[in-house]
Order: sequence, then structure tokens, then C-alpha cells
Amino acid sequence: MIFENFHLALLLIFVFFIIFLFIIGIRAKRFKNNKGFINTIFIAIILIASIILYYIKSFQIGYLILVYPLDFLLVILFLLMIGVQQIYIYRVKHSNNSEKNSELILRNSKDFTIHQESGRKALHLLGFLLIPPYFGFGTLYYDLLRILLDFFNVPPMNVRPELIPQTMALLGILSAFIFVMIPEIYRMYRHDYCLLQRFMQILRREELNAIGPHISTIGGVIIPIILISDPYLAVGTMFSAIMADGVASVIGKKWGKKVFNKKNNKTIEGLTAGIITCFFTSYIFYMFNYPVYKGIIFSLICCVIFGVLDYLSISISDNSLNPIISGIIISFTNILMI
Repeated sequence: MIFENFHLALLLIFVFFIIFLFIIGIRAKRFKNNKGFINTIFIAIILIASIILYYIKSFQIGYLILVYPLDFLLVILFLLMIGVQQIYIYRVKHSNNSEKNSELILRNSKDFTIHQESGRKALHLLGFLLIPPYFGFGTLYYDLLRILLDFFNVPPMNVRPELIPQTMALLGILSAFIFVMIPEIYRMYRHDYCLLQRFMQILRREELNAIGPHISTIGGVIIPIILISDPYLAVGTMFSAIMADGVASVIGKKWGKKVFNKKNNKTIEGLTAGIITCFFTSYIFYMFNYPVYKGIIFSLICCVIFGVLDYLSISISDNSLNPIISGIIISFTNILMI
């Protein structure tokens, strides 16, 4: 019974996040920040959809994906982050530099220098963290947890072997989401209360009263991780979407000449670089587990999705939208091609 309580606590934590995201979104709307409103509400919708898919997937496999003690670890991380955040606020209040609230400098995307844009797009390097859980380290971490459970005489985790990488990847991405979401909540009250101050230097003007790019980047891969169990298909789809966007922005900022979107300063050169990166990055993973024709089809789908979304430049952040759409379409395409 106590194990079920941890899972209920985890569910309530994410319900809390959803409620707070709606509050942040409404706040952004009040400040006439329409783009921030849309992106914040979209992440809330992602979390709602993720919870629904999580329970559907759990029903299909016959047990809750995040079995004990994985749910327990996430609950502990949530409490730990709140504690660390409170300690940080205490230090801010008692330091001589507590007047930082007036020093925050916000820019539009077109005003970012190549150095600043590179710092912002360094977030896309988080995509590399998707690789270890799926290829070796996920199973290693799982085995270490089982040893600890046996030592403390705790009921073992009965995760199906073929689902261990996916389970560890989900644990990792939810841990990352909790890690960045707690400071983000505090940022809504005062920016110098945010534990992750480095992110404050890469915020755009529309992200002042809304979620930052790190939330969109991490939130965007939750659904694909739940949907896709095959490691090569999952990593190829998500990693290519994340890296392509980063490459497109940096190349466009440094060498771009032909601008097709003046508002976001997007260039043909950046778009082209992103499409090429998307194709080859995805195919590197697809080629190991699928026939050549399948790998090419999957990679072309990823390229088209990235190209269309980047060209249209809609209000929803492509950091979250790209992996989600790619993951859903690739998942259904794979089912149809079986």
C-alpha cells in the first residue's frame, strides 16, 4: 500500500506543476505576452497528455512503468529541490547583492549576438543525455538499484528487460524536469530567487513572465519517450530534432545572409543546415536497427517535420513541438510498416 502512495504523490506533484503552468500562462496573458502564454499552456497540455499516455502504456504492459522505488526517487528529488531552493532564497535575502531584480537585461531573438545565441543553444546539448539511458547506462543503473533493493530487503523491481532502457530514460527526463521546474516556479516571483541563475542570461523578452527554453526542451521529449520503446527509434527521433534546431540557429546567426523570417531572424542557410543535420543525425541511429529503406523514410519524415515547423515559425516553441510531432508520426509510421 505504501508503494501505491508514492505513485499517488508523484501524480499529485505533476498535477501541481500543471496547475502552476496554467497560472503562469494566465499571468503572461495579463502582461500581453501572447507567445509566452501559448508556450506555457502548451507545456501544461503536454504534461496532461503525458499522464494519460503513461497510464495507457502502463495498462498495456501490465504494470506501472515507474515501479517502486523509481516513483519514490522522483518524490524525494522534488522535496530535495524545494529544500535547496529555500536555502538559496535565504542566502539571497541575507546577501549584499539582493537588489539584482533591477539588473535583468532582456533581448529579442534578433538582438542576440552569436555568443549569446550559442549559449542559449547549448541547451540542445542536453540531447546527448538521451543516449546513455538507452545504450548501456540505463541497464547498469537499473542493476545497481536492484542490488541496493536486495540489500535493504525491499521488493524487487520487475521491469521487463526490453523496457529497462525506456524506463530509465523516462526516470531521467522526469528528474530533469523536476530539477528545472522548481527554480522556474520561484523565478515567477523574483528572478534572483531562481536557483539556476545561468538560465537568466539566455532569456528572451517573451520568456520573462513565462517558461524558459529549458522547460520547453525537456518537456518536449516526455511524450516520445513514453510512446517509443525501441532505443534506436526513440533516440534517433528525439536527438535529431533537438540537435537540428540548435545547429540551424547557430549557423543562421553566424553565416546566414538570406533572411526569410525577419521577426525571428531565421535564414535559409540556417534552415538548410538544420535539415541536413536532422537527416544524418537521425539516420545514424536508424541504420543500426532498420533496413536502409526504412531508415531513409524515417529520416525524411524527421527532415520534413523540422523544415516545415522551422519555416512556419509558429508561436509554439519548436523545442517542444518538433520532438512531439516527430515522435508521434514516426511511432505510427513504424506501426504501419511492420
